[in-house]
This record gives sequence, C-alpha cells and structure tokens, in this order.
Amino acid sequence: ILDEPTNNLSITETNKVLSFVEEIKKQGRSCIFITHNIYHVYPVADNFVIVDRGRIVGEYLKREISLNQLVEKLKYIAAHGGTS
Repeated sequence: ILDEPTNNLSITETNKVLSFVEEIKKQGRSCIFITHNIYHVYPVADNFVIVDRGRIVGEYLKREISLNQLVEKLKYIAAHGGTS
C-alpha cells in the first residue's frame, strides 16, 4: 500500500516512485496507490477506485476511461459530492 507516495517530492523523486510501481507490475504483483494526484498515478495504474468521504463512488478500468474522462469525473464528484 502506497499512501500519497509522491506527495511533496521533486520530479526526479516522483519518477523514481513511478518506476518502482512499474517494476512491481512487471513482477506480476499489485499495489494500492492512494493519491490526490491523478496525473501521477494514471500512467502506471490498471484500474481506479474513487473514494469520497469513505465511500467508493466510482470504479474504472484504465482501458475503458481516458485521463481526461477521469479528470472530469473527479471534478464532478468534487463539485457534487459522492456521485460519478
């Protein structure tokens, strides 16, 4: 479980964390990457679970949702609270 692993990191350090996640994937292993920065996690994730106030409000496979679509859903949830 990685909880906000790229928070307050430099670009170089962030890239190291994302490379680490890619290595985990290559080994056939999984990790949970908790973040508020979708731009960091999107390139390395296979699926996304959006949680708002402790409730799951959206689940998406990467192959079914673009980064732009995911960002729009997050904006909507932030504005309307808990519905995607």
